[in-house]
Amino acid sequence: MSLNKTPQEALIESLRASIRTPFQVFPFSLFLTLVLLASTQLHAEVKLPVNISADSVEHDDATASVLYSGNVKLTQGDISLLCDQLQLSRDKESNSLITATGSPVIFQQSGIDGVTKGKASVVTYHVKERLLHLEGEPLQFHHQDNAGSHTSGDALSADYDMINERLKMSGSPLRIKHTKKGDGNKPPLTGKARNLDYDIKKEQLIMTGDAQIEQDGSKVINDRIIFDLKQMTAIAGKKANASERVHTTIQLEKQ
Repeated sequence: MSLNKTPQEALIESLRASIRTPFQVFPFSLFLTLVLLASTQLHAEVKLPVNISADSVEHDDATASVLYSGNVKLTQGDISLLCDQLQLSRDKESNSLITATGSPVIFQQSGIDGVTKGKASVVTYHVKERLLHLEGEPLQFHHQDNAGSHTSGDALSADYDMINERLKMSGSPLRIKHTKKGDGNKPPLTGKARNLDYDIKKEQLIMTGDAQIEQDGSKVINDRIIFDLKQMTAIAGKKANASERVHTTIQLEKQ
């Protein structure tokens, strides 16, 4: 190793060397940064650098993978991910795949439409597509838009498209809550369904499978409900391409 190499170049050289040598373990007490753009194997897949810090890292030549352990933190552009363990490997198409486990794994994305956060016990990150798959309890999400409105919920599994800011969730049932900024003392909107498609950019919820929304004593039940979070309006029944009749409960006067 040349003494003229920068610390970053030396780290990349050691990572490449570990792929050609038997399984090794490298304990780290200081911040560890892995810049994927510098790797000739990964730079074509990722436009943004991925930075990873951990207490220790293991390079496994047999599986061509890298395992980070202990207070792991990953950042890439506007996203961050905190976990107990993180494995860097490749999928069947040889694209970069990151699998994080923890109690829980925590992710956050700060986008132009607000901040999205989530928790799960297992998170799989498809780096090229910037897709997250979340599963295991507790699986929770929370989004705060730039106006200060909040949407949160829990489910059994979820897929989050970070490029298009779109979250698809499933549960038995999953539950959501939305609090609109400026509504004063008005109670939040609550809902449940088997499936949820949350388009954060459009501020739209599409709920399917025993879907139900409720606010201030009024309730809508249908197999498909489309809810506009910006206008606070719901569409159900035939206009929402539902297959069942709509059932509603309306609170005309406050008790």
